[in-house]
Amino acid sequence: MLEVKNICKSFGENKVLKDVSLTVHKGEVVVILGPSGSGKTTLLRCMNFLESADSGFLDFDDIHTPFNRATRKLILQIRKKTAFVFQNYNLFNNKTALENVMEGLVIGRHIPKKMAEEIAKRSLDKVGLSDRYDYYPSSLSGGQQQRVGIARAVAVNPDVIFFDEPTSALDPELIGDVLEVMKNLARERITMIIVTHEMSFAEEVADYVVFMDDGMIVEQGSPEQIFHNPQQERTKQFLNRILKK
Repeated sequence: MLEVKNICKSFGENKVLKDVSLTVHKGEVVVILGPSGSGKTTLLRCMNFLESADSGFLDFDDIHTPFNRATRKLILQIRKKTAFVFQNYNLFNNKTALENVMEGLVIGRHIPKKMAEEIAKRSLDKVGLSDRYDYYPSSLSGGQQQRVGIARAVAVNPDVIFFDEPTSALDPELIGDVLEVMKNLARERITMIIVTHEMSFAEEVADYVVFMDDGMIVEQGSPEQIFHNPQQERTKQFLNRILKK
């Protein structure tokens, strides 16, 4: 369904992605793990053209393109098939939860307002915010704001949702609600690519786990393999350090 081949990305002299290749199948939950600075977020952003990759190739259903030659029209096609959930919510502060979810439907997808409102309400219901339609972000907790962000992603009915450390900005007591919403999406077999440091969550929901370090994929495989029988010494070091916290 979605495959990136030999993707490279540098910021100046800093090589952030070094010949990374990844395949994601329809209905899969792929979790990307790794230390800060390993290239996880840059990989997600390049896959959705929020960053411009220097080289590499993308196959996405019927779309086949080198990253550095994708036209604006093709990038819009790809973005219509995807959604992105950011670390810091990226909500419009002057719009209610309902309006935030409607925005992409009306402006990005040209869906009539009445229909967009119905879809937005269903999406907010799905993430447990049926009583928060008319609340502005300033009146919502961090966890609720992130759930609005997830509702916004779900509302456009994407083929793939990218999650960039969706709980990293949350207080510990708010993380569980967001992870529970994501677990429900996983049960619905929505294709997701998730960057996270939540190890128990990753082991529970992932169909496939990728461990990155220094801009490269060090090891990849099933959750059972990565968490309980890692083959690479760097993977073992990372897991030992993280799981002891």
